[in-house]
Amino acid sequence: MAKNSSFSSQLKEAVGREPDHPFIEKWARGEVNREAIAGAAAEHWHWLNRIVPEVFMNIARRAPEDVIEMELENYREETDPANPHVGLILRFAGACGLEPEALDAQEPLPTTDALVNWQTRVTNDQDWIAGIATIHIASESQVPVLFSKLLPALRENYQFSEHDLEFWWLHAEVDVEHGGTAFAMLEKHCESREDQERAIYYARQASRMKWLFWDGINLQYDVGYKLQ
Repeated sequence: MAKNSSFSSQLKEAVGREPDHPFIEKWARGEVNREAIAGAAAEHWHWLNRIVPEVFMNIARRAPEDVIEMELENYREETDPANPHVGLILRFAGACGLEPEALDAQEPLPTTDALVNWQTRVTNDQDWIAGIATIHIASESQVPVLFSKLLPALRENYQFSEHDLEFWWLHAEVDVEHGGTAFAMLEKHCESREDQERAIYYARQASRMKWLFWDGINLQYDVGYKLQ
C-alpha cells in the first residue's frame, strides 16, 4: 500500500499545473479577448479531431483487459453518435463565430501540431503505460480543475449559454472519473519500479507538451505574436 501511495503522489507531482498557466489565469479573470477564446476553441478542435480515436486504440492494442475496457469506454463516450465530443467543441467554436468550413481550412498552430504528433507517437511507439500517462494522467486528470476555473468567466463575463458551453462543463464533470480510473490502472499494474518511473517520466513530458500548447494559444491569439 505504501509503495502505491508513494507512486501515486509522485505521478501527481509529475503532472505539473496546467490550470495555472498564465493564459488560463487571465481567461479566468475575464481579461482575454473573445478572439483569443475563439482561437482556443479552434486549437482544441484541431487537437481532438486528430487524436480521437487513434490514441485510444493505440493504447488498447497492447494493454491488459481492464485497460482495454477503459479505453473502449473512452472511445464510446468521445464518439457517441448522439453527442460526439468533437461536435461539442464545434458548437462552441460556432458560438465564437467560427464555421466548420473555416476550421477545416485553417492550419493548426505549430504548438498544437507538436502536441498531436507527440501524443500520437508515444501511444503508437511506446507501451500502454506510457500512453495512459501521456493521455489520461498528464491531460485528462487536470481537465476538471482547468475547465471549472474557466466556466465562471465563460458564463458571467463572456455570456455564453449552457448549450454552447456543454463541451466545457461536460468534461469538467466526466473527467473526474476518467482521471481517477487512469490513476487506478497504473497503480494496479505498475508493480515494478521501472514501470512506475516510466509512467512518471511520460506524465512529466506530456505535461510540458500541454503547457506549450497553451503557450502557442497565448502567443498567437492574445499576445499577437504570430506563430503561423
